[in-house]
Amino acid sequence: MTTIQVFQESLKTSLFGMCLVLGTLYILSLILELMRLVFEPKTNVKKNETALKEQTLEQIQTVDTTDDTELIAVITAAIAEYLQTPISTLKIGAIRQIHEKTPIWGIESRIYNINNKF
Repeated sequence: MTTIQVFQESLKTSLFGMCLVLGTLYILSLILELMRLVFEPKTNVKKNETALKEQTLEQIQTVDTTDDTELIAVITAAIAEYLQTPISTLKIGAIRQIHEKTPIWGIESRIYNINNKF
């Protein structure tokens, strides 16, 4: 066999392999789509109910966005006093509650990181 014939055979083999893989993946995607249609739970939710749920969700999201600038100022002042640094050197990006179910090793790690950072 010449080099050109070897190259042609390897090219044919590569194309056949790629077509086989893509065809198999397409058939698998069709099977998964069919399974989704067969096993998907039927919902009898009316359009009005979904619109109502979306409205209440929007109302909840707007209620949660309150102005906490005073709270941020108080917490920043307390941290500055505790660390004995000027307030201008601190930057508070976000304040969030840490869950009380944090294990002791997690709390210790946070305290260790805070002490080594400042």
